[in-house]
Amino acid sequence: MAVYTTITQTEAQQLFKPLGEIKKFEGIREGVENTNYLVHLNDSKKYILTIFEKRTNEKDLPYFNKLMRLFHNNGVSCPLSVTIKNEDLFRINEKPCCIYSFVEGRPLLEINKEKLNSLGSSIAHLHKSGINSKLFRKNMMLLPSWKNITESFSRNSTKIHIDEYNYILDNINFLQDKFPDNLRQINIHADLFKDNIFFLDNQVSGFIDFFFSCTDTVVYDLATFINAWFFQDNKFLENEYLNFLKSYQNNFELNNDEKNELNFYLKVSAIRFFLTRLYDLHFNIEGDVKHKNPIEFFEIFKFHEKHNIQDFF
Repeated sequence: MAVYTTITQTEAQQLFKPLGEIKKFEGIREGVENTNYLVHLNDSKKYILTIFEKRTNEKDLPYFNKLMRLFHNNGVSCPLSVTIKNEDLFRINEKPCCIYSFVEGRPLLEINKEKLNSLGSSIAHLHKSGINSKLFRKNMMLLPSWKNITESFSRNSTKIHIDEYNYILDNINFLQDKFPDNLRQINIHADLFKDNIFFLDNQVSGFIDFFFSCTDTVVYDLATFINAWFFQDNKFLENEYLNFLKSYQNNFELNNDEKNELNFYLKVSAIRFFLTRLYDLHFNIEGDVKHKNPIEFFEIFKFHEKHNIQDFF
């Protein structure tokens, strides 16, 4: 989430007119992908207005909205697109946008065992809900994105002269032909960072930001979550991870092939976020946005080269 496209409350009111009168309208600065506004109406209802920017393909929006509906229908708390006159895709300032229902809660500030138990069961339920659906979207943030980003860096070589990038580039060349083809594919969130999972008290209250969702392996989604949640100051939070894993495995069973590929996908996911953060830092510089440090994921990648936490299964 971020603010790239600035719109006025008057402009937003034209879109929201069938829903009511806007009382308060404010941009949400967190995140780096799309523009988001929190909209308060006079009847006290709250919505999120999302304006989709460059990285989100407008053709993918029906998939995202249908997937959130699928998860919701399976008991997963998540936003739902609002329909006006039988449409849930709109345009504002010549950009595609959607209105989403508001999910109560806040991202986690402090972690404890009860919250880890809730995370384990909630993510297991999310994964169960993504199985056996005809919905399909290719994961564009791995090999296709790696190719596009590294080519962008090659064309602008004066901007990228860091040892970490060269090290990751060597590993991309080594790993890109080693993706397994024997793992089950389901619909996943693919961006399970702390700011995309909300809590009320000690319980998960909902998931947001499904705009990288796709059809891929369960273990890739799990790997992204692990990298995002269980590293702090370049240290692996082993006890917290084990508490989460116990709860997750009590509610969702990974098969042996998936378990054996966890280390591979932990490294793959670290590369994905290192590259996109590095790209955003150099090229995604418009709008009111706070960039995140790519080196964090370089250090996580290095950790997974030395340690194999799939041994905890």
